Amino acid sequence: MPKIIITMPAYRAADTLAKTVSDIPAGVADELILVDDASPDDTVKVARSLGIKVHVHPENRGYGGNQKTCYTEALREGADVVVLLHPDYQYDPKAVPLLIAPILAGDADMTFGSRFAGLGDPAAGGMPMYRVIGNRITTTIENLFLGSRFTDMHSGLRAYTRECLLSTPFRRYSNDFFFDSQFIVDAVLSGQRVVEVPIPTRYTKESSSISVLRSLKYVTQSLLYAAKQSLRLGRRGKRSPVTSVKIEKGPSLGTGSSVERECILCAGHRQELVYPANVTGEVPIEEFSCTTGALAQHDDIVQCRRCGLVSSVPTLAPEDIVENYSRVVDEAYLQEELARRELFGWILDAMGDYHTPGRRLIEIGSNMGLFLHVARNRGWQARGIEPSKWAVEQGVERYGVDLKQGTVEDLADEPKSADVVVMLDVLEHLSDPLDALKKLRPMLADDGLLVLSTVNLSGLHARLRDGNWPWFIRSHLYYFSEETLHAMLVHAGFKLVEWAIVPRSFHLSYIAHRAGESQGALGRAIKKASEVIDPKLPVGWLGDITFIAARPVDAAG
Repeated sequence: MPKIIITMPAYRAADTLAKTVSDIPAGVADELILVDDASPDDTVKVARSLGIKVHVHPENRGYGGNQKTCYTEALREGADVVVLLHPDYQYDPKAVPLLIAPILAGDADMTFGSRFAGLGDPAAGGMPMYRVIGNRITTTIENLFLGSRFTDMHSGLRAYTRECLLSTPFRRYSNDFFFDSQFIVDAVLSGQRVVEVPIPTRYTKESSSISVLRSLKYVTQSLLYAAKQSLRLGRRGKRSPVTSVKIEKGPSLGTGSSVERECILCAGHRQELVYPANVTGEVPIEEFSCTTGALAQHDDIVQCRRCGLVSSVPTLAPEDIVENYSRVVDEAYLQEELARRELFGWILDAMGDYHTPGRRLIEIGSNMGLFLHVARNRGWQARGIEPSKWAVEQGVERYGVDLKQGTVEDLADEPKSADVVVMLDVLEHLSDPLDALKKLRPMLADDGLLVLSTVNLSGLHARLRDGNWPWFIRSHLYYFSEETLHAMLVHAGFKLVEWAIVPRSFHLSYIAHRAGESQGALGRAIKKASEVIDPKLPVGWLGDITFIAARPVDAAG
């Protein structure tokens, strides 16, 4: 049977807590957890006298901050279903069985109680008229943005499956009341099955409420967030790779000559030449460095006719490629150290928005260990593996990081030995990225997180530049579209939970170094300009690199 935990975000609930708990139907929950938000009354004392498990915030973190702790603690206790019940007696505890019924039946990932769906009259029950009107107006507008048909999008009585909480970056949300709106908007737009359940409502003098000014702020934030997210992801998430991409063929890039070559993703043997090689001869070791200037110089690039995966046909054998990586020296890597640290901080923030069971992190392809250093400074138990002997020596000497020489094939870690696995700009370099992902899957804890960044063939820049895209280079062996990366993650045992453009910024001089002569007149113009002025330019909007977060399927459904 699923483990059901009722969580209660409490502030000044001493007078209503016992009454709330007594009205919870017997046997409906396996455990009660109360999170007290630094209440000045006897809330904690009353809760403990009732035998409730209590977590106390020494300082007030706000309603959203309280919920973050509620869900984190419930997940740690192994909850399969998590209920949010206010201990101020505003929502009838007897409605909990109705609330969780669609989840237990397998028909919902998230439910919430609707005060306008038939079982009660909120106005007659004491809801202030300005809140009745405001709720109806804002719910209608938000429905238009999201493509939904809910009657009450501002209810605080909610329930979630474990998988829903693991698939949602709830740590990212506001610590204020705005948290509720962010969660439901993202749940709808990420493809969660959200179901509203009719519930009665009552308002008493003990019921929590917010002022008119805070209500206006909440309404404004809610509407703006719904508009922004629907504009970015589409109504019902129709433009989001998380929801819209299925296991289907990626977009065709052309109709070139046929090539007999097995696809690692679908095992098909018919591929077509998309972009013929534009460079010949030996591949210098420098081309395997992170900062290579040999951009838009590539071997034959082909596409599988069956699944659409795009790959190169390297002139080097896999073992020779690994050997070249082991010999790479990349002195220019630290030219943009500050920008890289800022980028790694963004990635750590993004992955930290998701619940993980612990702080054990392993990075595959760490270069000099700069990401490991930033992660360690943020409290992660970070270790890494890197093929370049020089880079490993530099990382250990400069930053004192836990970094070993090797490749993903050399890993022999115990199952569930990592809470997070990170691969930044690595997947496209591997001879068999699907096999690597399959190898990494058992290493992750049940609630673990896979974090990737990789080249994005679906991005604006790639589509505009076509065969002249700078990231068609000889060290890149695979190029992923939304469809093919989604399919690869599924085949490796993962579920995609986030796809975002990486916000990179670099100085013009660094871009000039990367472009070099390979970009012809454009590269030379950039180099001359950088000698006069060297601003820091945001290049992330080009969409060349994507951030991906994924869960093991056992953890995220």
